[in-house]
Amino acid sequence: MAEDKIIPETTGDGPSEEVGFLASVINEIIYSPLNLVLVAIITVLVYKILRSRQQPAAAPPPEPELPRLRKDFTVAELRAFDGNQPDGRVLVAVNGSVYDVTKGKRFYGPGGPYAAFGGRDASRGLATFSVTSNDAAEWDDLSDLSAMEMESVREWEMQFKEKYILVGRLLKPGEQPTSYSDEDEDTPNESSTPTAAAATATESTTKPAAPTTTPSSPKKTTPATTTTSDAPSKVEEVVAAAAGGDG
Repeated sequence: MAEDKIIPETTGDGPSEEVGFLASVINEIIYSPLNLVLVAIITVLVYKILRSRQQPAAAPPPEPELPRLRKDFTVAELRAFDGNQPDGRVLVAVNGSVYDVTKGKRFYGPGGPYAAFGGRDASRGLATFSVTSNDAAEWDDLSDLSAMEMESVREWEMQFKEKYILVGRLLKPGEQPTSYSDEDEDTPNESSTPTAAAATATESTTKPAAPTTTPSSPKKTTPATTTTSDAPSKVEEVVAAAAGGDG
């Protein structure tokens, strides 16, 4: 007798339904022009997003470095260095010192948030936290600032000294500029002046010479040499006398 085989019942919930769903979606896309356009737009947008993430934006080329400037400025002369001149150099004065802030041009140059300080004495503005242009044509002695405001000026000066290059001094009325050397970094070259050279020469000629021990060497060795040369002759006399007595 043949055995009856149990055949499992099939239901509609299977791979056939998944295939049918995918086929219906593909058919909707293929046979509908609007869906094709939407798919193309989405594909292009995804491609651009992925490409922008993979390729970082190229940094702008650095500006050519300007030659080192060593000079003292009056208030009127400093105004010419606000970044609008052909070389784009920006100078800022803080507490009587002038600094080259060209590398921070995006802050102190034209269009920057602190452009009002470019080519100006920024001491008062930094002390009072006021970003306004100091258009005063005369030297500002800051005598009306409080002790706390002056302390703020000195703190700003330390920050500028650590970050930017010192160019020179902001001259007071009637003050003469300093002559700087190319090798100097922060101070004028005083050793190259004729007065300093003469003082150095005078000091070297008037300095007493150090005593030497050369003359004392012969005095110590001469007696030893004489004694050494006389000693063999006395020995010989004693030996000769003893030999004569034995004879």
